[in-house]
Amino acid sequence: MPARAHILVVEDEPRLRDLLRLYLERDGHAVTVVGDGRAAIEAVDAADTAPIDLVVLDLMLPGLGGETVLEAIRASTDIPVLIASAKRSDTERIAGLRMGADDYLAKPFNPHELTARVAAILRRTNRAGAGSVAPGVLSLAAGRVTIDQVSRRFTLDATDGPVTGRLTPGEIGLLCALARDPGAVLSREQLLDAVTRRPDDVYDRVVDVHVANLRRKLGDDAADPWLVETIPQVGYRLVATRDEA
Repeated sequence: MPARAHILVVEDEPRLRDLLRLYLERDGHAVTVVGDGRAAIEAVDAADTAPIDLVVLDLMLPGLGGETVLEAIRASTDIPVLIASAKRSDTERIAGLRMGADDYLAKPFNPHELTARVAAILRRTNRAGAGSVAPGVLSLAAGRVTIDQVSRRFTLDATDGPVTGRLTPGEIGLLCALARDPGAVLSREQLLDAVTRRPDDVYDRVVDVHVANLRRKLGDDAADPWLVETIPQVGYRLVATRDEA
């Protein structure tokens, strides 16, 4: 069971907002609820005094839409975000993940499923890839990239000088799964287990999105990879070597 967390619920429909608060509080979490995008951004900006561990975000909000809220969150913080939206198409779900959401739940949904997904995200966030490689600093390709698995901050030795940034829980989970056995090919199904606990994920494509985001952040080229290689119709493997601690 993950440590109890402070969760921000951004939902404009009062009944659903109250229901989510009830279920999350039953799980022992502290819950703040807001009904529009501007209030959500204000709550995140105030996180220095009231730290937020996870945001449950509707997309169809009055005023500022959920996509704008997500962009604002990602511009300033890596707080995990679970989108809970009536936008149901694969295209909309993948777009949400590409924007930086950690998970996506389509309405209508069972509140128990939402609380289960919240728990899974918090586990991944707190464990930072535990079970794949030992927590600490993950160094790949003779120090070309180093990643602090706790903060998820990375430093990349790029041609134009060092590049720094931060990975999402899903991205670090996937990379740590690959780093457990460099060179071994892992299927999308195996990698999916590192980034989500959903059995209904039509979304082998969720893995593809995380790999694409990793490549973008770490300067990898799918056509000539130094980090992650695509194995057609199978999955992925880590091309880079894992440096000894």
